[in-house]
Amino acid sequence: MTSPAKPVQQRVFSRLWRQPWFRRQFYNVLGIFFRGKTQWRMMNCGFVPERPTENWPEEYRAERHSYELYAQLVAGTEIGGREVLEIGAGRGGGARFVHATMGPRRLVALDYAASTVRWCRKKFGRPGLEFVCSDANGMPFGAGTFDVMIAVEVTHCLVEKAAFLREAARVLKRGGRLLIADFFYLRADAMHALEKFERAVEGSEFKIVAVDDWTSGVIAAIEADSARRAAEIQASVPGFLREVSLGFTSTTASSTYVAMSAGRTVYRRYVLERRS
Repeated sequence: MTSPAKPVQQRVFSRLWRQPWFRRQFYNVLGIFFRGKTQWRMMNCGFVPERPTENWPEEYRAERHSYELYAQLVAGTEIGGREVLEIGAGRGGGARFVHATMGPRRLVALDYAASTVRWCRKKFGRPGLEFVCSDANGMPFGAGTFDVMIAVEVTHCLVEKAAFLREAARVLKRGGRLLIADFFYLRADAMHALEKFERAVEGSEFKIVAVDDWTSGVIAAIEADSARRAAEIQASVPGFLREVSLGFTSTTASSTYVAMSAGRTVYRRYVLERRS
């Protein structure tokens, strides 16, 4: 049984999405549309674990599934008092959450969309929490600067996986950890194929400490949060971009959700450690 053809605009969008310049400009435009939405701070799919965190504080409650993903991703890795780097700052909520609740000595959140970085600096910048505009494959940091690197739904945008892992190993201290949460295509020729990523890890300076299949928990989070996200898009995005936005963001109309539900992609959590 073949999958139904995507609408023309989604097919065009998917082709353009392979181009780094387009992804950068898309995030810049998205940031402009949502600059007034201070309550929207998270962009990831979210995660519902077997034992969800209870009694979330009010400021995290609406987007608790997205915050849960961060909490579960860093579980088992010491954050307090350490130098932490996040790549793909997005709306800044993940970096703010980790900084406010886990006590790193310093957290630097990097993003390549200038409008995103300006917004995050204005809303969340404070001592010990910095936002920097840069590309993940050429980071403006010295060798061995950080203890922990967090990458939530970023690696699927990076064409050269091996190059990214080399750069991540460069800025991490020996024994430092790279924490990844992302979806992977099972089709071997896809840009973000699971097989390609695993080969890149095998040839890198990292060893795998843990790998977990989060597919079912991510599907559950998207289903639980889809209506809220769709309402935000309807209220904030011009009509000609709404369908594309619904297909891109983490709603049940998104290509990410459809592919995971159909078994074409999986969602994984990786804990990688730079070899000593």
